[in-house]
Amino acid sequence: NASLLKETRYTQPALFAVELALYSLWESWGVVPDFVIGHSLGEIVASHVAGVFSLEDAVALVVTRGRLMHALPSRGSMASLGLGSEETTQLINEMNLGGLVSIAGVNSPHQTVVSGDDAGIRTVLLHCASIGKKAQELVVSHAFHSHFMDPMLEEFRLVAEGVSYHSPKIKIISNLTGQEADAEIASPGYWVKQIREAVLFSDCIETAFEAGV
Repeated sequence: NASLLKETRYTQPALFAVELALYSLWESWGVVPDFVIGHSLGEIVASHVAGVFSLEDAVALVVTRGRLMHALPSRGSMASLGLGSEETTQLINEMNLGGLVSIAGVNSPHQTVVSGDDAGIRTVLLHCASIGKKAQELVVSHAFHSHFMDPMLEEFRLVAEGVSYHSPKIKIISNLTGQEADAEIASPGYWVKQIREAVLFSDCIETAFEAGV
């Protein structure tokens, strides 16, 4: 039933399988990466292929992540804005939406995703329309990378603490910092924060570019 893929408990394992299959295909062609980057769930794929955790442990994290997120009340919204992260932060502060709306992802210097309270996201969308900035509500089941994820974090931590971690054999550029990952990526705490905090994908790409990728 294809409609099940709209449910995050199935979407996330499916994404993991497709992304890992693509990496394995490239690997079969002799492609050897100097760096790997993922985006949100994709960072689990990147870390697995870099050797941070086994396939079994990666799948355990993915399945638990999807199951716990799916079990949360379907509350909140997300939107993609044609604004940079600094402009978006300024907008949130000027509209007194701090605590209700936060940055979920910075995908480029001119495209930022926000997540949070339904009314807060609507306010942001209306404001962007009034100033002629592109803004689009995203079709999502939950407000990912926002305070709406908080109730699942401790249960996820328990599973993350049962995973075996290793130093990466391939350089990973971290979603949380936008810089090359340090030893923290091989720890449960990193993966708990990775659910809650913004994905700094644009910074990751810039770091890769500066490294000659």
